[in-house]
Amino acid sequence: MNFLAPWYLPALATVLTVPPLVLLYFLKLKRQELPISSTLLWKRAVEDLQVNAPFQRLKSNLLLFLQLLLLLLAILAIAEPTWSGPRDWKKSVVLILDQSASMAVEEGARQTRLDLAKEQARQAINDLASNQKAMVIGFSNRARVLQTFTNDKNALHRAVERIEQTDAVGRLTEAMNLAEVYAMPTGEEAATETEVSDAQYIVFTDGRLPDTADITVQRGTMDIVRIGNRRDNVGIVNLDVRRNYEKPELLSVLVRVRNFGYDPASRDISLLVDDQLRSVQAIPLLAPLADRELLTRMPLSGLPPEGNEVSIAFELPLATAARIEVRLSGTDALPIDDRAYAIVPPPRAMNILLVTPGNYYLRRLVPAMPVANCTICSPEEYEEASDDKLIENGRCLYDVVIIDGHSTERLPAGNYLFFAGAPLIEGVRIGPGIEGQPFLDWDETHPVLRHVSVPAINVFSWLDIKLPNQAIPLIEGPEGPVLAVLRQERNQYLICAFGLFDSTRTYLNTDWVLNEGFVVFVYNALRYLAGATSAGQIEPVRPGEPFTVAARPEAASVRILRPDGEYDQATASPTGLATYGRTNKVGIYSIATGIAGEDARAVNLLDEQESFIAPNKDFHIATGSVTATGSLDRSRRPLWPYLLMTFGLVLLLEWIIYNKRVFV
Repeated sequence: MNFLAPWYLPALATVLTVPPLVLLYFLKLKRQELPISSTLLWKRAVEDLQVNAPFQRLKSNLLLFLQLLLLLLAILAIAEPTWSGPRDWKKSVVLILDQSASMAVEEGARQTRLDLAKEQARQAINDLASNQKAMVIGFSNRARVLQTFTNDKNALHRAVERIEQTDAVGRLTEAMNLAEVYAMPTGEEAATETEVSDAQYIVFTDGRLPDTADITVQRGTMDIVRIGNRRDNVGIVNLDVRRNYEKPELLSVLVRVRNFGYDPASRDISLLVDDQLRSVQAIPLLAPLADRELLTRMPLSGLPPEGNEVSIAFELPLATAARIEVRLSGTDALPIDDRAYAIVPPPRAMNILLVTPGNYYLRRLVPAMPVANCTICSPEEYEEASDDKLIENGRCLYDVVIIDGHSTERLPAGNYLFFAGAPLIEGVRIGPGIEGQPFLDWDETHPVLRHVSVPAINVFSWLDIKLPNQAIPLIEGPEGPVLAVLRQERNQYLICAFGLFDSTRTYLNTDWVLNEGFVVFVYNALRYLAGATSAGQIEPVRPGEPFTVAARPEAASVRILRPDGEYDQATASPTGLATYGRTNKVGIYSIATGIAGEDARAVNLLDEQESFIAPNKDFHIATGSVTATGSLDRSRRPLWPYLLMTFGLVLLLEWIIYNKRVFV
């Protein structure tokens, strides 16, 4: 029971009413003396005189007790008491628990935010009425139904306990889509309901979810139970590992660190190579991101990085393959983002395959680049070449394949640069030529176009190539992309819609080949395409995302050692590829493939939104009803109406007793 009125109001009412009432029973009544013949009929009056004698000990008096009870009821009503009970939820309740990386923050007593969320969920289950049903969903980057709708509280409790902490980012959209689908009545249930019932969606989260602006609640209402209070965190938000293009034995490691807390922070950062400490640097004092309260009210996009982030560079000679780890010193609320990892292949100069029907400029330019070897063949020779000439261990033998004036579907895993052609894969369509159109837009910040003057490029015609939505346009024309990057599975394509010569290969299609900008472009393109295989790190993945490795043809599966020390298996496909998706922990996954370069993969968080752990007090969705609270509020029911009702009944009883005594 809680009281809404300030404490001094009932205290003042008690002081002003109870003592005077008791004092009245001590007062002696002043009566007129008259002679009478007998006291037989005045016995009650004599007793009344004795009771009202001053300073006499009070005798048991029912009226006094009833009057004191009346005062007590009135004083309690003035205090405005309330009773906390289960909330009036809808018939269908969906419990949605956030298990993303930020929920691993310890909030005290060695309890993480996920532990606190589970406690709140268990309370909600216990508060369910007998006619209510509930389901349980856990989510991070993906959502999973752990228990469908049931009124079995034991089953719901078991489902909540099965929710495990992950290191993945948080995305709520899929969980809400699942919840609304399951909440929709179907079959006999839908036929018996006169109208579609709403559902109660209760989301247990710290509120740092970047996709809430896209969420709509079509049926029912959403309650956000905000979990957590800590705001102190310094995290690694980016890791870039590259080998020097001219000297591949030199390795450069660039780390970006940001302070997400409200206090200045200072750390040391260490570089480890194959678990051996190689270098330590002190990070300059990082300014706070914002003050304590503003952190909970502002989105990360509204907080500028000036002063609260820094980039640290390491350079070292490394002539072998290695496993790289960068590590922050000290402790904070979220240890997951204090480390980042990279798998670096051994250094080697690039091997290039140039497929062209006879391009004078490319034949002269590509071998002049800093490459180990440049093999030149015609499109016909490329299509007719045996697999052992192009493929090894499931990947292309060449670091980059340049294909001039030819489109092909023979594309083993690797990197490809197309001129006046495109990969013949799903989602790519080649239309008729486009002539005499200007370039409308371009991304000069992309590594491929760095130091390239796009306005100086004059092109007579190019192919109308339609690409999938995931393609990144670098130069755009009126009808679509002219230069674009496309990644699909293990392949990377840089597609240039125009060629250096016209369709007859007699006249130049562009004057670009006559200035230094074209040389810079080819240099950038080779460096960019080969960066993930021979000149830098193997592309890491985010927690929760799958990675694919090559396996030996005879292998049915590969064995994987996870960062948490557990062993797991990944099934190999007939094509010799093994895909593993249980990457819910940050770290290095060691893979027993027996193939060089396919024996490890790195999984990193590197997500600023997830490292920004301050709980979000301003939770908004696109459309629908949402209520955000710091806990699972129980409904407050006022008790003063019941007290006043009881007051009236006691007053009636007191009146009856009093009148009975007087008139008897």
